[in-house]
Amino acid sequence: MNQYHIKKASKVKYSPLFFAFLFLFLSIPAAAGETVTIVYQNDLHGWIFPSSTRMGMAGMARVLKPLFQREPSSFYAVSGDLFSGPYLPEKMKGMAELSIWNHFFKQLDDQGFGRRILISAGNHEFDSGVPDPGSFSSGLLCANLVTRDNQPYYIASRTIQTKEGLKVGFMGLLMEERRRLLRTISEKNLKVIPRLTAIRRFLPQMGKLDLTILMIHDDLASIARLADRLPSNLGVDMILSGHNHVILEQPLIVNGIYIFQAGAMNGFYGQVDLLVGGGKILSLENRIKAMKPTPLEHVTMLVKEKVDQMNGRTVAILKQSLLGVYLRNQENSLGDFVTDAFRWATKTDVAMTNNGSLRMDCQVYPGESFELKEGHLRSISPFQNHLVVGRLTGAQIIKILEGDAVYFYNQGSGLTYKMDRRRPEGKRVIEAKIGGVPVSLDRTYTLTHNSYCTLSENMERYLHLKPGSVRWKETDLLDYRVLIDYARHLRVIDYPSQGQNRIVIVR
Repeated sequence: MNQYHIKKASKVKYSPLFFAFLFLFLSIPAAAGETVTIVYQNDLHGWIFPSSTRMGMAGMARVLKPLFQREPSSFYAVSGDLFSGPYLPEKMKGMAELSIWNHFFKQLDDQGFGRRILISAGNHEFDSGVPDPGSFSSGLLCANLVTRDNQPYYIASRTIQTKEGLKVGFMGLLMEERRRLLRTISEKNLKVIPRLTAIRRFLPQMGKLDLTILMIHDDLASIARLADRLPSNLGVDMILSGHNHVILEQPLIVNGIYIFQAGAMNGFYGQVDLLVGGGKILSLENRIKAMKPTPLEHVTMLVKEKVDQMNGRTVAILKQSLLGVYLRNQENSLGDFVTDAFRWATKTDVAMTNNGSLRMDCQVYPGESFELKEGHLRSISPFQNHLVVGRLTGAQIIKILEGDAVYFYNQGSGLTYKMDRRRPEGKRVIEAKIGGVPVSLDRTYTLTHNSYCTLSENMERYLHLKPGSVRWKETDLLDYRVLIDYARHLRVIDYPSQGQNRIVIVR
């Protein structure tokens, strides 16, 4: 006899209401909601052609096509700064990037995927003037750049209804306080209105959305402040950000709004997979992926680059990678090399340059050396700023370092220092030496910087000093020319990739 037995249940009466609830429960899906996938990038800065270290836009098209075919609710979004990257002849700046972007868009649009591709405006889109609204085949999103009668100059927003019935809305927004940008657009009789004003005006016009996405190009701190101020009834779910060149492995969350960013220079892209239901995000998974070419593409493009560079002379051999584009929050080898070159050329006590002026890493692969060409050095410093020299007291130099302990802008040569960000204001610099000797507050030192950072409107931001507090003398030395001459002087460049401990940050 089986050791298990079933006891006969006693008869139970169930009301009609019980069966109604049971039917309702069984009819609800196990996971209510629809999936949405967004591939996002920012700050491509002209690095959109294939190379030995990047896939380029052709590679991105290969990533997107199967995703678009597989997932009806999938999108590709770029949050500003398509323009201004590697060295290009003057007449090609902006035009080359735009041409590649428009061909990329056309290829996917011809396959029926064009409406899933979105790009918003960044400040570097205006480096060579104001692009015509029709110049981007995909359209350019920007809700807060308006004409004098307050009409959007570009496309304020776009609402897309997917085959699965979801309504997804994208709105582009531009920074409000960039002086060079404001000067450029004012010449076109345009203006930038506050982002919150634009959101309140245009977002309700988009109707009821299942997913609401802002694409904002500005400093992350400014974006976080905006997110914190957004009323919940506006329904903003997420922000795809650009400008800081940071890699957010996991999104920031401010006021219940997710904020994403994926590095810069087309080195990475982000992919976030969402479950959306009831007009909100139910769950998400975010991944950052490198835009690395396949081994075959790497070798093929390496050969091509060597052929292309035959017209540009080799100035030095690079033994270790010069890295800095993704290491903006610390001393890095690219910054060490550039500021050493500046100090070598001007013979000053100290040289500095801002992290944002360093635009290209030089990657050395294991077992290889790197022939550094003139073109590489032009791309490291493509803005063609003049070097300027000023006379500063030790107290002023300490003030720069104290400011960098809060907002780290400057790489340096000729000085070493330690900072502790946990200490109170004015006491964060623990130790500072110039030429190996402790800084004397009363002594006068010579300092080299670039002409952009020392403009009166930029002094407080980049040097943490009041405009007019230093008299700068502009030299006839261009930044990239100095790099070429210094590299040729060294012949072999062998900087530790993580820097030389000139700047020590005590956590």
